[in-house]
Amino acid sequence: MVENSEGNGYGATDPAPSSTPKRTLNEVYETIGMGRFQYLLYTLVALVGYSDYAELTLLSVMMPAIRCEWGLTNYFEAAITVSVFVGYAVCAGLFGKLGDVYGRKPVVLSATILLLVSALVSAMAPNKWVFLAGRTLTGCCVGVNFSSMVCYATEYAESKYRAVGIYVLILACFIGCAAVNVLAYFLLNAIGWRWFILVVSIPIIPALVLTATLPESPRYLCVSGKDEELKKALGFMARLNKVKLEDDVEVVVYQNEELGSYSMLFNETNKRSVISLSVVYFANIFLEFGLIIFLPLFFSSEYCGTGSVTPKHDCTMLTQEDLWKLSLSSVAAIFGSLIGFLCASYIGRLIPLRVASGLALACLLGLLICISNAVTLTIVSALKLAEAVVNTLLWIIIPESFATCLRATAIGFINSWGKLGGVIGTGMVYLVFYVSPTLVIGIFIAVTVVGLIGTLVFNKETKDVELAEV
Repeated sequence: MVENSEGNGYGATDPAPSSTPKRTLNEVYETIGMGRFQYLLYTLVALVGYSDYAELTLLSVMMPAIRCEWGLTNYFEAAITVSVFVGYAVCAGLFGKLGDVYGRKPVVLSATILLLVSALVSAMAPNKWVFLAGRTLTGCCVGVNFSSMVCYATEYAESKYRAVGIYVLILACFIGCAAVNVLAYFLLNAIGWRWFILVVSIPIIPALVLTATLPESPRYLCVSGKDEELKKALGFMARLNKVKLEDDVEVVVYQNEELGSYSMLFNETNKRSVISLSVVYFANIFLEFGLIIFLPLFFSSEYCGTGSVTPKHDCTMLTQEDLWKLSLSSVAAIFGSLIGFLCASYIGRLIPLRVASGLALACLLGLLICISNAVTLTIVSALKLAEAVVNTLLWIIIPESFATCLRATAIGFINSWGKLGGVIGTGMVYLVFYVSPTLVIGIFIAVTVVGLIGTLVFNKETKDVELAEV
């Protein structure tokens, strides 16, 4: 990090010269090292990631029971599902920058509290309208929460451990999805959907406790000019890791007057990364959440070939076999996140991202062929694996591509576009599946091709590149 009196182009005022030698945060992080603090942090990241994606996935297994209880039409069923992603997309875009303006901790704490409230509202909903409101609030909370949690996962460790935090977050997200399917296999039909929501939401409580305990991100404190709070946060980290920092240690601190500026986000330095990553993430989430709705319908319909499928208006539940297939495909996503992490750590980010996007496209093409159930399940599992690799690599790349002073804003913007893809993808499945499942797969293919092109446009390799503060 270079200090100069003429500014740095990001709206930050560089620190005045001091007689005491100053160290960068990266240098202090190397002294603090990896220890108990990071393990507590990664526990928090895992709990929030699990809770966020478990709440997003609940509807895929609960909807048959809810449809039966309230006699939902296909259109209202689609409205409930899409409402989660509408809330996510709108709130991630509007409030993602709050993490840059007010800090990561207060945003995560507030959003996690409201996530718990939304789960309780949904579980106790007396009618379909209250349930719709509860699920919309869920999407909004996850949209706000996830943007700041990505910053949490990235900003507390030196560069060689940086991918670990993101991997823990993404792995927890996929575990949340898988846990919903596995728990549904054992519990959903036995305890009912209301109690099922409460069981799945239990990890939100320890997440609240840990969020209140841990300090604000030192990188945010650094760029917001909060010198005393920065020293306290670093001291807390050092004490937990049983490392002693020098009493007179001083860290380079910037007073930035344009935290979370959209004009900075779209300047010449950042706009190519913002646009290309938004396109790739849109395609990835269109596929990911489209599959969440598509696969239960696909497995239960036993569809093969062309033509239409008759909509189910009765109270037919997902069978144990259907839930088992969903569980297996979800487990494949967990392995995919591990592969993505290993690729990012040892190969790089960019090439594996392009390869995994190509593999997802190949798997979708394979679903167009009418083959045995076992082969279809294998292709679906490979598709979920490839999609998870892309997702993991994206969430390692995105926070690394932007400075601390606008990181949460960039994440919120890209996240918002991604969840817009989720809105369109889930809505498309509900509207098109009963016309032609093959057409649904064709649309998945077209969007995946666009995402693959986006990976070719993005040209920044971020492996081993230290995070910029401003």
